[in-house]
Amino acid sequence: HLFDTGLTRREYDVLRHAAAGLTNPEIAEQLGLTRHTVTGYLRNAMRKLDARNRIELITKAAKSGLL
Repeated sequence: HLFDTGLTRREYDVLRHAAAGLTNPEIAEQLGLTRHTVTGYLRNAMRKLDARNRIELITKAAKSGLL
């Protein structure tokens, strides 16, 4: 499923944390990334899953069985 979407492992990790309700700064701290990097990964995931925002991204990922 993961690779069918074109998501990288890191984009998926960030998406999973976002779906768990963490903020970008919290995700950055948990994964040892910068906030800017987290934002970039979420933007990439939104583009790949054709989502306009974070909520739509999480919803689409859940419906497709990614989460």
